[in-house]
Amino acid sequence: MSKTVADLKLDDEHMTIGIDDTMAEAARRLLTISGGILVVLDEDSKTKGVIGNRQFLKALAENVDANSTKCSEWMEMDFLEVKLSETLKSVLSDVEKRAPQAVIAIQEDGEFVGYFSPSDYQHATSLVKSLKGLNL
Repeated sequence: MSKTVADLKLDDEHMTIGIDDTMAEAARRLLTISGGILVVLDEDSKTKGVIGNRQFLKALAENVDANSTKCSEWMEMDFLEVKLSETLKSVLSDVEKRAPQAVIAIQEDGEFVGYFSPSDYQHATSLVKSLKGLNL
């Protein structure tokens, strides 16, 4: 029996933010989660990008006004979307091939569901290895 993305806990290590929210709001939200990222969503809950510490450092280096600069101006758009029904084995393969900045889980209609974090990646790798050892 193959494990799928839906078998992972994807509701931790991230928060969401709107595409038109300011970088100041993004900073406030990011400070409440340790080691996570912000997933930038549009009005239809579709992922448009991600913001992590690197994007903030770049914005600070450019002396942006965090109270007027929108998340859409600094978000990272190199993310991979995976559906809940996809097998962990295929997702891990895709991540290795493409090496995106973030992996985002979506429903069949493209709506955001969760963030496939580095710890989720480690857990998925462990699950796939253990299933392989059991010949499943």
